[in-house]
Amino acid sequence: MIALAGCTVNGPDPVPPAPAPASDALDLPQRPSDLAVAGKQDADVCGWMSTEQAKSLQVGPGEPLPKDGSNYNGCGYLGDTGAARFAIGVRIIPEPIEEFLNKINSSPGTRQVYALNGFGTVQSQINGGESLGCDAFVDAAQGQTVWINMQLQTPNAMNNDQMCEKAQTAAHSVVSTVQAQS
Repeated sequence: MIALAGCTVNGPDPVPPAPAPASDALDLPQRPSDLAVAGKQDADVCGWMSTEQAKSLQVGPGEPLPKDGSNYNGCGYLGDTGAARFAIGVRIIPEPIEEFLNKINSSPGTRQVYALNGFGTVQSQINGGESLGCDAFVDAAQGQTVWINMQLQTPNAMNNDQMCEKAQTAAHSVVSTVQAQS
């Protein structure tokens, strides 16, 4: 006869461990209020960066962004530092921030969460395109994200820190302006 020690054949099934939080789950701060971004049109978005703010970012006046099937309202700014040509886009995304980050293939390894005027913001780069730009995603309201996209057009003219600093500065300008208009 063989004795089995420590095994329960007909006993209750063990309770499975609680699932670990998803590694890409964001720990965003609670919004201090909602930013009034839903339903804004291109002309509205182009008014979210003052002439002084645009000048400090070394970008020209904003122009409505073409709709290429995404249908996200937004505004684009062309910039030139002398050594680097770049573009900054500001778009209203009618989706929760977490869903949109996954949709655009944001690289979890580049994500940094911070508060911008109290609003949860995620700095990130596109998986495989890290040397091409940097993005800031602002948790503006329930189901509403403001996407600030900095795209480098002169290869290797800026490093990641410089690109992400431009995206953060543009995001701060946008959030500050929208807050002031509310």
